[in-house]
Amino acid sequence: MHPFWEKVEHYNAKLITPALVVLFGIIIYELFFHFENHTIELIIKIADTMVIAVFVIDLLFLARRARSAKFFFKKHWLDIIAVFPFVFFFRVLESAYAVAIATERFALGQSLLHETVEASKSTKVLAKSGKIIRIGARILRVVTKSRLFTKVHHARKKKHSN
Repeated sequence: MHPFWEKVEHYNAKLITPALVVLFGIIIYELFFHFENHTIELIIKIADTMVIAVFVIDLLFLARRARSAKFFFKKHWLDIIAVFPFVFFFRVLESAYAVAIATERFALGQSLLHETVEASKSTKVLAKSGKIIRIGARILRVVTKSRLFTKVHHARKKKHSN
């Protein structure tokens, strides 16, 4: 491998532990603190994006070093799921749902008030489920990048082989 990429991999490997600490802080913030401050929300989004970038770069180096695509997907499937943008996926679904509701409200003029109330309730449910999914995805990143899953799996294997 080119010396430049070796340095990138080396520095990225050193960033994984601080990224885990930042990710853990983000999880705690989202679970226990509820401030309506757009600056803090922006900082959280930027920090989360930077953490994901570190994990994606690590995943790219893991893919490069893998013996085969089958080996890579078999060995690192949890890492792949951990960096998958579930929040983006559910935001697209939420937007499609909002468009469907808006179209229905337009077509059914008389039931506008009722549909608005129902859509509001549904949107709140979707927003809460989006937050739960974001937290779950972040916890999955912590587990995969801290190699906790691998350690537990190897300990279990060792226990069963004895």
